[in-house]
Amino acid sequence: MKYIYGLNKSGRSIIDYLDSINENYFCWDDNYKKREELKNINNAISYAKPNNLNFKLIDESFITPGVSFKDKKIQILKKNKIPLLRDLELYSRISKDKKIIAITGTNGKSTTTKLISDVLKKNNIKNFVGGNIGLPLLECFKEKNKLEFHVIELSSFQLECKTSLKPYISVLLNISPDHLDRYKSYDEYATYKEKIIHLNKNGFNIVSIDDSKTLEIYKKNIKNVIPLSLNYIEKGIFFDDYKIIDNFFEDKKIIKIPKISNSLFGKFNQQNILAAYTVTKILKININNFLKTVEFFKGLPHRLENVYNDKNLQIINNSKATNVESLIKSVENFENIFLIVGGRAKESDFTKILNFDKKIKKIYLIGESSKKIFEQLKNYINCEICHTLEESIENSLKNLKNTDKKLTVLFSPGCTSFDQYENFEARGQSFKKIVKKFVNEI
Repeated sequence: MKYIYGLNKSGRSIIDYLDSINENYFCWDDNYKKREELKNINNAISYAKPNNLNFKLIDESFITPGVSFKDKKIQILKKNKIPLLRDLELYSRISKDKKIIAITGTNGKSTTTKLISDVLKKNNIKNFVGGNIGLPLLECFKEKNKLEFHVIELSSFQLECKTSLKPYISVLLNISPDHLDRYKSYDEYATYKEKIIHLNKNGFNIVSIDDSKTLEIYKKNIKNVIPLSLNYIEKGIFFDDYKIIDNFFEDKKIIKIPKISNSLFGKFNQQNILAAYTVTKILKININNFLKTVEFFKGLPHRLENVYNDKNLQIINNSKATNVESLIKSVENFENIFLIVGGRAKESDFTKILNFDKKIKKIYLIGESSKKIFEQLKNYINCEICHTLEESIENSLKNLKNTDKKLTVLFSPGCTSFDQYENFEARGQSFKKIVKKFVNEI
């Protein structure tokens, strides 16, 4: 019998799957509303707290990715030698006959996942897209059409568990400090990201080597590795002035990119484009369709999403930026920035922002971490503490009258949303709603 701990999207998808194959289970969530909501849908549901289980009945447990395996609430499962797994392992068992393209990285993985999926669709290759993006992994069993290709985004949390996953193509985009509130060290976090490569014994491994951790992984001489870079590399694929230079599949093949979608602007998106190109080459599909996909790609919400733009002002929603590195990468793309930062910090050091002080006119700090960040930056950049997102937007827009240059209001918090919002999506939606309220007054 299975045990499911956590009734968010992934937990609910496991329950749906187990119900479909008539397998019994117990489940639990500490949130009473979630338990009641599920009970209203399925009156036969069996709830049990971890410490109330008959462990002789349980052969394995599936823990929601949001709960660490180190959490005290589930240690009793460990003590009773119940394997702790994620939805990834159950997905791996039912998807053994699929060609799985698995993507991870600290930043850009959702965009890359969608871009690769769109390239496949452009070539009439239908595919399931899920994981850390959109649909939970177990939703794949509901597909009426038996899709050969799966494109999945995996987080470090999903990769923590033992898994029988065998990707056909693994993509490792980048590794920078993240979730350090959950892991004992940066090295531990990086180890889980690296796992996506070691799971792939016979397929293709795509690794972007532009940061120290991924370069270190590449140098381990792992089998079937294709290196990517935004700089020249002798044996690999790199980006150079709106051109892809392919020194891996062909000898210095130059692929000119006539036009790049606004959703893929910025240097960091070049890494995502290279990954999609490499998948295109591995699958031997039409390069022209790849180029068309890059030209007309529609990005995901809350990722450098342009929510307002005129000759004087652009307003950018980058609520997905939940770590300092993603915050920095977004700042690199703009000038004359009024920057909104804050939330619940996963990292203690925000001083990297100071490297871009000439781009930033003022920083508005919100949420739980606002005072801590203010103390780090106040002597170098004009900063203001605002209690709410609404206050930060209102105050930033007042500055429009003080300059004749085009300004950018950039919401790139560099922190999680959990102090004020359920998730980054809810935070991004709130940002857009508030902007709409004030934009008529500009």
